[in-house]
This record gives sequence, structure tokens and C-alpha cells, in this order.
Amino acid sequence: MSYLTKRLFRAILVLLGVSFATFMVAQSTGDPIALLVKANATEEARAALTSHLGLDQPVLVQYGLFLWRAIHGDLGQSFLYNQSVVGLVADRLSNTFLLALSAFAIALVLSVTLGVLAALYRNTWVDAAITAFTMVGLAVPAFWLGLMLILVFAVIWQVVPVSGSEEASSLILPAITLSMQSTARLCRLVRSGMIEVLNADFIRTARAKGLFEGRVVWVHALRNALLPVVTMAGLELGDLISSAVVIEAIFAWPGIGRLAIGAVSSRDFPLLQGTVLVSAFCFVVINLFVDWLYQRIDPRVRSA
Repeated sequence: MSYLTKRLFRAILVLLGVSFATFMVAQSTGDPIALLVKANATEEARAALTSHLGLDQPVLVQYGLFLWRAIHGDLGQSFLYNQSVVGLVADRLSNTFLLALSAFAIALVLSVTLGVLAALYRNTWVDAAITAFTMVGLAVPAFWLGLMLILVFAVIWQVVPVSGSEEASSLILPAITLSMQSTARLCRLVRSGMIEVLNADFIRTARAKGLFEGRVVWVHALRNALLPVVTMAGLELGDLISSAVVIEAIFAWPGIGRLAIGAVSSRDFPLLQGTVLVSAFCFVVINLFVDWLYQRIDPRVRSA
């Protein structure tokens, strides 16, 4: 069995596990029929609606039907919006991707730049300052950072909108907030990788041949130092999509995270299951792509 085949098999198991766990949690939160009918509805009306939604079936049968429909692209109808879950998620998914990819781009640029500088100026004030920045980035909760950025840049200075997505500048604060922890983690990884590579024999040889220092650092050294970063970066991108829930709530960003919060508060089972399953699917697909990319970059993975 090839490396990618094994990873694909594991990905399918992960999706099955997520779908089952989400389904069971949703089933344990209460009776959705109470939200869909009036308080004075008759028992016959309640029973008819229960039968129509399939809620009178055994739990495992309900899960099997849900899984079968999900495989065919049907995630059911939202109790709250009375619309297709697939349509609701599709409308919001692009906004979540925009936020996550913007945060990912910020994290990549900052982490690579700061990580290389920290390695080049190891044990100096530059290294100490960058290390302190990464520690703060890991320690500060995203929701607190988001609120502080809103207070300073949107309320006091009024240079960007407080919330929403009507203007392009509305993306700045949520993207920066979401990228902070990923920037800190990737920066540390780039720094450690660069320190190891800069002491390698082939770097000494390149310098002895008189190659331009910038080429030695940013081409030869960085290319080799980024191999372990590729896998971590893929995990970070998947994590950014799932972590966007809190950021979307703080900045009123219309993504699937905010949709999921509304589904939880209203006990909208199909919508909750749909948002979680789509998020898990995106995470798995991203990681499969990273596995393929890592296999192409490092031949040792193909022969493992």
C-alpha cells in the first residue's frame, strides 16, 4: 500500500469519526421538534413532523441515513432557515476561505522573514526580540487580541471598520488576529531549521566558493530548512479554518463559523452537522494535499 493510499484511508476514517461524533452530540442536546412547532401544537402534528424528519427511527438508522445522504451531497434542511444546508454552507464557505487564506499568507510571510532573521542574528537582541514576539503570540488568546485591535484601530483611531465584510479593509483586523498564533509557531520552526542548516557542510562550501550571502541564505539554506515547515504549514491552514469560529464571532464575519454558532444556539442539528462536517472535510483535503506535496519535495517519503 502506497504512502498516499494509507493517508487517504486514514482520512476517510477521520471523516467517519467526526461525522459520528457530531451526530451523537447533536442528538444528545434535546428535542428539535419543540423548536419547530408551536407550543399549542397537537400530538398528531408533532408525530407527523417527527416522522417526516426521520426522528422516529433508531439513532443508528438516523446516522446511516445521514451518512448516505451526505455522501451524495445532501446534508439536509436547516430547521432554523428552512433552506438546504449545502446552500447555506456554500454561501458562507468562500468568506471563511478568504479569511483563513489571508491569515495564512500573513503567517507565512512574517514567520519566514522573522525566523530567518532570528537564525542569522542568533543570540543577539534581534533574536531575543523575535523570540519574545513568538512567546507573546502563543500566550495571548485570540479573542482578547481581537478585542484589543478593535478598540485601538476601529474605535479609538477609526482607521478600519469595527466589523462586517462590506469593505475590503474589514478583512485586515480579523486576518491579523487569526494569523498570530500560526505566525509564532511557524517562526519558531523556521528559526530552528535555519540554525541547523546554516551549520551544514554544504552551506560552508557555498560560502567558500564565494556565492552571494543573500543567495546562500534565502535560496540554498531556506529551501532545505522549509522541508519540515511544509507539513506544519498545512496543519496550520487546516487549523486556521477551524479556528475561524471565534474570530468570525468577534468581528461579525459572515463565515461558516458564525453559521455554526447560530446552529448551536438554536439546536439546528442538520446545520450544525453540516458545518462541522464541511470544516473537517476541508481540513482533511488540505492535509492530503500537503502529504502529496511533501512526498514530491522529499523523495525519502516516497521510499519509506
